[in-house]
Amino acid sequence: MTIRVFCCFYNEAPLIPFFLRHYAYADGITAFVSRSVDDTRALLAADPRVTIIDAEMPDGIDDDLKIAWLNAAIATPTAEDTWYLVVDADEFIFPPGDPTGASARAYLASVPPHDGVLTAKLANVYRHADDADLDPAFAPVVLQRRHGTSQGQKPIVLRANRGYQLLPGNHYIVGMPAPSTTHAFDGAHWANADPSFAVTRRIRDRKERISQANRAKGHGWHHYKPTADDIAAELAAHLHDGAIL
Repeated sequence: MTIRVFCCFYNEAPLIPFFLRHYAYADGITAFVSRSVDDTRALLAADPRVTIIDAEMPDGIDDDLKIAWLNAAIATPTAEDTWYLVVDADEFIFPPGDPTGASARAYLASVPPHDGVLTAKLANVYRHADDADLDPAFAPVVLQRRHGTSQGQKPIVLRANRGYQLLPGNHYIVGMPAPSTTHAFDGAHWANADPSFAVTRRIRDRKERISQANRAKGHGWHHYKPTADDIAAELAAHLHDGAIL
């Protein structure tokens, strides 16, 4: 079995060490990398599992362009018994009960042959008042941030060679194929995992880069309005959330 991760990156240097360590269970990572002002490209290039594809969004974040890159990649025929994980840089998914991901291969091998789509149930995690600073050497990565709220499910674990095509946002698949009723992944969404990157990432690298095409179609609407003060207040409001992972 082969497990390959697909992800787009722009100014993700704070998250990349955690991303690469978490996805140690993957055989390969295809990274669509936009020109960044930080060490995004160098950090990815240092991992021999990563294949970098230079990809630009000339007018800012354009979810139609992003999903076109991803869909073209997952549509390429590959060896049988291959699984694709189509995630964002702040999404760390794993088999249920195994935040290390070490059991991913065995878990996917147990999926019934007729099932080609698995959802990932994500927890939106925040830094708790008792949490330590993030450490890329800490494993399993996701257990550094265990408090927050439930976010929902995304159908982002896919068998290769089935013709699946994701819609912008990766929340739906064209034709709405039914996901497995017996298997699903868990995961953590790290957009708000630490004040050290959350405000800059959500304002400079999201809100200030929204393209007119996205605005016209309502893509990425949750990035449009928050201010830096709004995000700081949100992080403070979740300092005492209950454990969710």
